[in-house]
Parts: sequence; C-alpha cells; structure tokens
Amino acid sequence: MTRQDFIVTDQSSVWLFEPLTEAAQRFVRESVNVDEWLWQGQRFVVDYLSAGALAEDLQDEGFSVVTKH
Repeated sequence: MTRQDFIVTDQSSVWLFEPLTEAAQRFVRESVNVDEWLWQGQRFVVDYLSAGALAEDLQDEGFSVVTKH
C-alpha cells in the first residue's frame, strides 16, 4: 500500500490541503506559514494561484501528494 502524506482537494478557486501523517503535520507546523483562520478542521485552505507550487514543494520534500477534484 502506498503511503499518502497529503490529500489535496481542488475546489476551483481554493485548494484544501490535508496532512495525513505525523511527519506531514509536523512539516506544516514548522515549515509552512498557515494562518489559524485558514484551517478547516484537519485541512487548510490555499488560494489556487499558489496551491500548485505548494503541492510541488511538498513533493520535492519527499511527501506523497494525492490530488482529488
């Protein structure tokens, strides 16, 4: 079974990033600047203009990113 670190849901104007593993959650807390008001439960919201770059950055860091539409 393939490890999934993030599920990213494309909602058109915003994307929802959900860190699934402890390592992914720690990385977001320590390395990604996410304001508290952008969190919706276990997911955080990213504007579509920068979401693709964030997904690529996460993959460059070695995380598995699965995208849903």
